[in-house]
Amino acid sequence: MAEETRGAERGGFSRRAFLAAGGAFVAGSALPARAARSEDPPPDPKKAEAPPPSVPAPAIRRLRKLGRTGFEASDVSLGGIPNDAAVVKYAIERGINYFDTAEGYGNGDAERKIGEAIQGIDRKKIFVTTKLLVADEETEQSILDRFAKCQERLRTPHADALFLHAVSNAALVKHEGFHSAVRKLRADGRLRFAGISSHGPRGREGDSMEKVLCAAAEDGRFDLMLLVYNFLQKEEGEKVLAACKAKSVGTTAMKSSPAPLKVDPFDPENPTGDYADALKNMKERGLSQEEAIARIRRWVKETEDSIEKSRPFVQRHGIADEQQLRLVALKWVLANPDMHTVCMGLEDFDSVDRFVSASGTSLDRAEAGFLEDYRLSLGNMYCRHACTACSGACPHGVPVSTILRYASYFQHQGRERLAMRKYARLGGRDGSLCLTCAGSCRAACPHGFPIQAGLVRAHSLLSLA
Repeated sequence: MAEETRGAERGGFSRRAFLAAGGAFVAGSALPARAARSEDPPPDPKKAEAPPPSVPAPAIRRLRKLGRTGFEASDVSLGGIPNDAAVVKYAIERGINYFDTAEGYGNGDAERKIGEAIQGIDRKKIFVTTKLLVADEETEQSILDRFAKCQERLRTPHADALFLHAVSNAALVKHEGFHSAVRKLRADGRLRFAGISSHGPRGREGDSMEKVLCAAAEDGRFDLMLLVYNFLQKEEGEKVLAACKAKSVGTTAMKSSPAPLKVDPFDPENPTGDYADALKNMKERGLSQEEAIARIRRWVKETEDSIEKSRPFVQRHGIADEQQLRLVALKWVLANPDMHTVCMGLEDFDSVDRFVSASGTSLDRAEAGFLEDYRLSLGNMYCRHACTACSGACPHGVPVSTILRYASYFQHQGRERLAMRKYARLGGRDGSLCLTCAGSCRAACPHGFPIQAGLVRAHSLLSLA
């Protein structure tokens, strides 16, 4: 992107886009001179001021103490894979000071972009984390070796936290190779804190997010936790938050918003955005152009069918932009003072402006009603991947929540290759078994999610069937 275009995005265009798309739910106000601290009283929505004629770029308004680390983190933080380092720099300019990344995000690409962006930044003013998927057989040395590569990509003398990534088995909480590596890295000054994240079960077996993270809190060696928390999946999260509060553990939310309400049209003659990326990825995997196009068309049709139920809700609320839902859902999470920061996928300048605008704001009555209407109207469309309510419901041993999480990676996170690769590793114990099954899992979800239909759709997405 040319520098002048980048400047335009940072200045007028991104903010105009934000105001046009999110104005139905977020009231503008003048920015304070400093971000509010955790001890400050919450803002009074009744005292919101009208925006000045020329609206400045949004900036972080509230900092929250990150548990016993003592670091005051921006309530909105950056995760995912930003488009380039300039986006990370822009986020820093807007007041974001907490950065969540992982070895596996784009095969280290996210770490490299963050590393480039933080050069010359006072490391005491930002908090940089990374994560490693750790197997049972992993040793202290192998973890040290992998962390060294993370550190090289981040180009920093130390990481603020190293997380056990996506833990699905509570027994892994006590992984001695990880803990001994953390002790050594701390002694060497290359690491400050240890963390853990969980999405719930992974693969054919696993424990709930609640079980994993509550066990980690009780263990006492983890300073930070990354957990699924949103207005539809709150019960498990609130139990984890209570356990963290009792132990002064810092908390970060992920997956703050449910699935999308719309799908973009697909033009095979002129593919753009995620479609272009998906075509490229599938061709790299050896699929022909015709097979890749057929696959995307099938995905679009399946997605359209699955969200048809949302159309009355979309029309009732006049939703022109799906990001409106994400913005209000973010504000719901921010309303909980026990959640210290919310990690958002901030890929570009617009997304930084949009979600930073929620910092320090309150959920008003109209927004709360909007989310409640979503819950009542569409709550059964969302699979709460972190729970284990459906475990054991399938007589064939199909890992229900795991497969539906892989489908979410494919549909909503731009991780098509990863999702298909993970699905293939299930080795036939997958959604194909649901095609002719009598559907004994039908009543297993307490939230009413149509398990069998969801698994059939997932199989269509994640395989070449």
